[in-house]
Amino acid sequence: MPRDPAERSIDETIAALVGDLAPVASLRPGLGMAAGFAATALAVLVVWLVMGFRADILAGHPAPIVIARASVLLAAGTLMLLAAVRAAVPGRADLGASLGGTLLLGLFPLGLMGLLLQGIMAGHTPSFAEVDGFGAVRCFAIAAASGLLVGSALIVWMRRAAPTDLPRAGWLTGWSAGALGTFAYSLFCPASTLGFVTTVYPAAVLIVAALFRLAVPQLVRW
Repeated sequence: MPRDPAERSIDETIAALVGDLAPVASLRPGLGMAAGFAATALAVLVVWLVMGFRADILAGHPAPIVIARASVLLAAGTLMLLAAVRAAVPGRADLGASLGGTLLLGLFPLGLMGLLLQGIMAGHTPSFAEVDGFGAVRCFAIAAASGLLVGSALIVWMRRAAPTDLPRAGWLTGWSAGALGTFAYSLFCPASTLGFVTTVYPAAVLIVAALFRLAVPQLVRW
């Protein structure tokens, strides 16, 4: 049967379909890491400008508990950030980052609680005087605001990605934002007791993580 001259050939049809297509730049996980670290640095800057840093940090001799809590939060937040970024790109394993971050976030308060129990057994009464209403609210407000800044930057980047497990992406984003945001707060936090760090810090990280677990699946659908 002769072809209708007005009918397009297969080659012409394919050319018409792909004619408007343009190459898309590949999504680089490194840009997601950069977005998370840039937002963390911005949170640290805002805390410094608005609240100021601890006097011992400014003097260059931070207390051991300040070094411990800041180091663990930064390390755990970085690992969870890596896991969140890699989870947003199909086919990328997180290289054990989520497991490492989970261990750090889980073992840190347990280790501090162990020190509390050791002190109690030695006859030292732990102090929870700093865990008052105002101190706790201030902690949550600053840590949550810093965490929201970090998590929002991740969400903006993640909307260009294609996470296949949105609940997991939400948790990873939340844990990284909570840890890095609380790290920014810890540079100001005037509290230096184990009682404060073992109660308020984990609660702040958990609340931020739960918020992003709920928000990410709604904002990153594709």
